[in-house]
Amino acid sequence: MGIFSWLFNLKKKKQNIKLGLALGSGGAKGFAELGALYAFEQNNIEFDIIAGTSIGSIIGAFYANGYSSTDILELLKRVDVNQIKSFFMIKMDTSGLFNVIERNLGALDIEELKKPFRAIATHLESGEEKVIDKGSVANALCASSSYPPFFKPAIIDGEKYIDGAFTNSVPADVCKNLGADYVVGIDLSTHENKGSFLDRIFPSYKSKIEKPWEKGYEFSDVMLNMDLKDYSALSFSQAEAMYEIGYKKAIELMPQIKEDIKKLKKGKR
Repeated sequence: MGIFSWLFNLKKKKQNIKLGLALGSGGAKGFAELGALYAFEQNNIEFDIIAGTSIGSIIGAFYANGYSSTDILELLKRVDVNQIKSFFMIKMDTSGLFNVIERNLGALDIEELKKPFRAIATHLESGEEKVIDKGSVANALCASSSYPPFFKPAIIDGEKYIDGAFTNSVPADVCKNLGADYVVGIDLSTHENKGSFLDRIFPSYKSKIEKPWEKGYEFSDVMLNMDLKDYSALSFSQAEAMYEIGYKKAIELMPQIKEDIKKLKKGKR
């Protein structure tokens, strides 16, 4: 009986793999990530570990706390984009975004989310990547999404942070470091170099990462690279089209992803 119990537990252990999801930056193009998430839900694929940058951090935090793609989509539809835009022009800080997050998610700390989650930001002075792993979820998401010139840098523990897209736009490596056996990355970027743009706005900023998407491709087991060249970070009015692009891309790669997961569960990868 002992040997059978051991074999059963060994088989169970092999099947207990952890799936990671690395959600990339891109503003309104994040609707494509929701389309991809819906495709995964349709195929009964649930992620255990989530890391996100900018809009990816916002979607990722809600997903990590049990929200479905449909829940998040409905939430974003209810957000008054014009109200947030007004903060761009009037305050240029993240107070509007902070209020939206806390009103819908609650005043949670990252440690209180239902699944392991990390948000990526960029330290303004050093130009280094910051993996935010504790403290206020709303603060973390604001720091990760503080894209100049629309937002001034967000402050955490007295330090200034801007959008994580400048250092790690698809944080697949963070998922791996958290113990993910298989990571799906979602890249919304056109891979333009943002360094010179930041240098003009913040002369003190010194970028240390020339290609912030590289780690995403290195550490993702599969990358959903969305064809979103016809859209911008402010294309909120075209949410439906971007959502469909994300959904179709995930469906296209679903056979490969399912086969990879199947092999992992059998211990063949």
